Amino acid sequence: MKGDRRSRESERCFGERGGDYFGLVSLGFFLLVVGIIFATNPNILSDFRLWIEQMTSKEGLTTPPEGLIRSATLFFGLVGLSNFFMAGIRLIFEKTGRRVLGDISTGVALLSFAYLISLYGGRALAWQMVVGIEAIVCGLLIVVYSILRYVVLKKSH
Repeated sequence: MKGDRRSRESERCFGERGGDYFGLVSLGFFLLVVGIIFATNPNILSDFRLWIEQMTSKEGLTTPPEGLIRSATLFFGLVGLSNFFMAGIRLIFEKTGRRVLGDISTGVALLSFAYLISLYGGRALAWQMVVGIEAIVCGLLIVVYSILRYVVLKKSH
């Protein structure tokens, strides 16, 4: 009896029955991205600490170090691309294709944020413009997602 109970607990814990394999793939992509970020900028934690210290001493917002801006651009770009990969994987392996539209929308939002951060790093945009434009992009994506989701659900019923 005890062995059977442990077996069931093990199955629940390690995802043997109905596990979230897409979640594991997504976690794998995220860990790859984090590894790439640290490999391309080994000083990222020092850059972040320096930036925080600058803001604390000046009691206001300061421009982040160049390395931090590049790392943020790369991070959001790679996470955005991983969302497109996840959408493709879901489309291929899931019969229902649920969450594909959400993955694509998230990918578009993150890639646009990466692009806007790169423009900010090149001094083409102020941070206020980056936040404003990204809010517009996210708002449009939510509206489009909601409309498409409604149309898809309506067709399936």
